[in-house]
Amino acid sequence: MLKNYIKIAFRNLLKNKIFSIINIAGLAIGMAVCMLILLYVSHELSYDKFHQKGENIFHTLIKMKFGSNEVQFNLVSKNFGNAVKRANPEVVDYARISQSFQNDLVIKSDENHQFFERKFYFSEPSLFNLFSIELLQGNKGTVLSEPNTVVLNEEMARKYFGNADPVGKTITYNKKDVLRVTGVFKKLPTNSTLDFDFIGSLSTFDALMKRDRGQMYETDDLVGTGSYETYFLLNKPESVTRVEKVIPKVLTKDENNGLTSHSTYLLLPFLETHLGNNWGDFSNTKYVSIFLIVAGIVLLLALINYMSLTTARATVRVKEVGVRKVLGANRKHLATQFYGESIIVSLISFILALLLFQTLKQPFYNLLNLNIDDSFITSPLFLSILLGLLIFTALVAGSYPALLLSKFSPIQVLKGKFASGNHGVSLRRVFIVFQFMASVVMIICSMVVQKQLNYLQTKKIGMNKEQVLVLPLSSEARKHTVALRQDLKREAGIQQVGASSLSMFTGGWNMYFTKTPTTNEDVSINNMEVDEGFLKILQLDWKVKPANIEQLALGNDKIVINETAVEKLKITEKPIGQNLNLAGTRKEIVGVLKDFNFTSLQQKIDGMLLMVVKDTTQLRTLYLRIDPKADLQQKLASIGKVYEKYEADVPFDYYFLDDAFNKQYRSEQRMGSLFAGFTGVAILIACMGLFGLITFTAEQKVKEIGIRKVLGASISNIVGLLSKDFIRLVLIANGIAFPIAYYFMNNWLQGFAYKTDIGASIFVVAGVLAISIALLTVLYQAIRAALMNPVQSLKSE
Repeated sequence: MLKNYIKIAFRNLLKNKIFSIINIAGLAIGMAVCMLILLYVSHELSYDKFHQKGENIFHTLIKMKFGSNEVQFNLVSKNFGNAVKRANPEVVDYARISQSFQNDLVIKSDENHQFFERKFYFSEPSLFNLFSIELLQGNKGTVLSEPNTVVLNEEMARKYFGNADPVGKTITYNKKDVLRVTGVFKKLPTNSTLDFDFIGSLSTFDALMKRDRGQMYETDDLVGTGSYETYFLLNKPESVTRVEKVIPKVLTKDENNGLTSHSTYLLLPFLETHLGNNWGDFSNTKYVSIFLIVAGIVLLLALINYMSLTTARATVRVKEVGVRKVLGANRKHLATQFYGESIIVSLISFILALLLFQTLKQPFYNLLNLNIDDSFITSPLFLSILLGLLIFTALVAGSYPALLLSKFSPIQVLKGKFASGNHGVSLRRVFIVFQFMASVVMIICSMVVQKQLNYLQTKKIGMNKEQVLVLPLSSEARKHTVALRQDLKREAGIQQVGASSLSMFTGGWNMYFTKTPTTNEDVSINNMEVDEGFLKILQLDWKVKPANIEQLALGNDKIVINETAVEKLKITEKPIGQNLNLAGTRKEIVGVLKDFNFTSLQQKIDGMLLMVVKDTTQLRTLYLRIDPKADLQQKLASIGKVYEKYEADVPFDYYFLDDAFNKQYRSEQRMGSLFAGFTGVAILIACMGLFGLITFTAEQKVKEIGIRKVLGASISNIVGLLSKDFIRLVLIANGIAFPIAYYFMNNWLQGFAYKTDIGASIFVVAGVLAISIALLTVLYQAIRAALMNPVQSLKSE
């Protein structure tokens, strides 16, 4: 019997090629999109789950509030972990991790193997007790126990030592410190929050801090903020509340001039780090939820297509059902047969979907900036997800057609009661409305995202960010800042040179915690050290210009602030001449700048303090305004040569200020691109279903059309007859889609401090676009049916 069912299923597929292609292609496209989205979602949700003790690991977070500002960070002092463990028996162990403070770190094994590295961290042996990091060589308890030792992952071992055994060999850290390799660990998977290439011993880091950053070196008795990420292993997750209560008791009193009183120390679950406390730009619960919704909609559209077309063609097979029932087949047998057919269609579609998945996988990675191990795709988790997708698709796709076709009464069927093809027409109309409603919602969402992106990238931000090249300086290059600046100024095509302590739009800000001069309230204010050229190169505007602008270049105790800082400091009447206490030093306000956006437009402008310094050798970043008429590639090459004159070991690294500003909206850019792609898929699937239905309708009405033409109906009359119902349904879909899209996109825009308006034009364009697409879809088949010779359609009677 099973063999017979399969044979009939394939006969039906081959007999109705157009409908079979539409069904299979629609399901394949829908499943392929689902596979890509489910790959991303499952990878995000699986982060850090491979750590065996993950549920019992917690990491430290500090929330510091000054006035209306709240700052959070995760670095504590080196003795913090030990102090908390001693005070609470429920802490089993702890591990400290600190990243190299060299942004321009060079690692060298020999003259032929010298590279710029960014993933160099320091830790201690307990790291391997807390986390499931597999050591391929070395002993967990001793590899990081001695000074000047390091372990590296297998990739770095091959990179620096080839096929030779790296254990016992040495690498040079930052051109002067020799570290001995004591072990090799397996590269951590891509769904890991921790991402190490090198792990040096913590005692090495302590020595480096003491030697190179004496002013930041922490004494052993300090318990509070510092330079170390600290992770705790608790005896059970429920102990976290009791451990948190202990922390305030072990903190050093009045640490950092009384900052302790403004701080709250929290222990957060390590397994929630990636999604729950995202410090990146695209991995958070909001986007995972959005992607899951999109995946569900796309798959649902494909399933609706299949069910709609299958039930529409029910009348073609009702006689088959009637005959089978008369010959003894019961409803169970018939349902099994139709379910079997849907399973075959689903299997064929699934195989095509896998091919599409493999083809689209890399472009999808590139778009989302994803890095997913191939081993994750072949893991039991993802393979079970794919199997679940196949089973779900087959069951849902075949459910309604199987139930509908198997319930036909043989007497009614053989009497011709179901010959009109109108059975289930109301449900098919609902399907069409839903498909185009979903498509219109996605069109509107895509248009709003693109409009907001355009607004963010073109809005005036109070500075001229165009044609500004930003050049972060290595520690070696900073030793030759004066000579380097002089050489750059002599370069043709460089109009201005300035400097600051930070690289704008690529990271965080320094911050002073102080008190308002008039009311003595706590307040925090962003700050940056700059030279006079920085103000000129960005063309910042003055609200209150300094009385003697030349004195700014002298630096010393002179500062300028922006308008928002004036409000935060509550000195709106006479800001000039007021003094601020900054880390125990009094600084005089000599000027007020108009507000400018120094962060993303997702945030409101905050208070900013610029300290104009005389000694520019400590400023870490140069800003160069490039003549727009200059040959950019040639100019970059010449700047690179000047830089290499003073720093040959660290790669010439630069960026353009406007590019960095726009990159702050990578999440929105990717979301916009993905919505555009998914919208295209949704429209394609909806149009495929509409095309199938109009084709079927034309077939059903072929004799009616012939009679109407004989009686004098024009082609336009016939086309109107066939298409008016479909267009009416698309109009209804628009009416439902508009308020839904407005609700979601209005909520999304609330996340931006500066936002565009949605505008009625977007809804008009989306509606017209949906109607036009629907018209183009039905017109071809409607015109084809209208042009058919009535003699051909009527002669069979």
